[in-house]
Amino acid sequence: MGPLIRMTALFAKPISLFAPIGALLGGVALLMLGNGLFLTLVPLRADLEGFGAAWIGTIGAAYFAGFVLGCYLVPPLVARVGHIRVYAAVAALAAIVPLLHALALTPPAWVALRAVLGLCLSGLYMVIESWLNGSSTRSSRSTVFSGYIAIHLTAVTAGQYLILLDSPAGPELFSLAAILFALAVVPVSLTRSNSPPMPVKVAPDLRKLWQNSQVAVLGCLINGMANGAIWSLAPIYAKDLGLSLTGIAVFVSVAIVGGAFVQYPLGRLSDRLPERRLLIAVLCATAACAGLTLTFAKGLPLPIAYLAYFLFGAAAFSVYGICVAHANDHARPGDFVEISAALLLTFGVGAIVGPLIASALMEAMGSGYLFLFTGTVHGAVGLWTFWRIRRRGAVSPENRASYVPTVRTSPNAFAFDPRAER
Repeated sequence: MGPLIRMTALFAKPISLFAPIGALLGGVALLMLGNGLFLTLVPLRADLEGFGAAWIGTIGAAYFAGFVLGCYLVPPLVARVGHIRVYAAVAALAAIVPLLHALALTPPAWVALRAVLGLCLSGLYMVIESWLNGSSTRSSRSTVFSGYIAIHLTAVTAGQYLILLDSPAGPELFSLAAILFALAVVPVSLTRSNSPPMPVKVAPDLRKLWQNSQVAVLGCLINGMANGAIWSLAPIYAKDLGLSLTGIAVFVSVAIVGGAFVQYPLGRLSDRLPERRLLIAVLCATAACAGLTLTFAKGLPLPIAYLAYFLFGAAAFSVYGICVAHANDHARPGDFVEISAALLLTFGVGAIVGPLIASALMEAMGSGYLFLFTGTVHGAVGLWTFWRIRRRGAVSPENRASYVPTVRTSPNAFAFDPRAER
């Protein structure tokens, strides 16, 4: 009976830890399922409607513009009416947006609607993450944070495959996304968790951030440009490769899986290397090489394209978290949330610009130029990072922050990141 008792105790601790916040995590899962579906559905339907790559890139950029705007507009609204009311109102608005996409099939309308959805999701992330922060303790924060990231990545990946339930040419998938967004209201509205702390106020000091770490700033900016372009345009690239709907879903999810699979081991490796920036440079070089391969993937066997995109995701989706860790190597302990939130907004600005540039290149020269763009910007940052290593020495090991996998959701994610307490 001894081993059985010990095993029961082993599983009882996480169950007792996550039970009080199960409703919040359920809301996260529903939101990410809907968002994962919508990320692939919007560019595919826009392509079917003949919008063209330039408009599709603008629609993608509008989402990130709304997301950044939400970081500023939502906290004062929460202070005025409270978390539950803001969450319910914003989630209801988010549920309306997919339905309006199906009714207003014009590029300008979709640009406006994607901006609104970006703002809504930014607000929803803020409320949920501030709630999780308030519901966790110093001893449980790391476990809660890891569980949140795992659910986030799993649900986004699963959301890609919901595209297979019906044709993107009809209204049904838009209705499904609306249903998932609406369902996300239910568990959070009924939660019995204590009232959360106020969302983090974002007031980035860009000059201070630049002085802190130029590699982290440019790394997050360029990584945002590349990843924003990928999130907005990768389904169009996959369609132009001749992939079926199933193939497109698999292709898009391959990069997410690659990023999730290697994020933690690469982060731990960065903690052990004498120079964390060396790993940033290598990852940028890997993303550049994978991008170059994908540029000419039409003449290659499909398994090579899948492998190249897996490697791209593994590299490109890891750069941001390691840049955050590097920036905080040079920061005072009390500045963690401020520095990290500023880097998130830097990433967001890049994600606004990237789809506009990449879509213009795709419109003029072909879909392969999406990855020529991502490869070029990552390669440039990789070379520049190697140069910066020669100019500025590494941080001493005793002053370095530990790496923790992170998500690009809202500044509140950093408030309950375990590194915020060091």
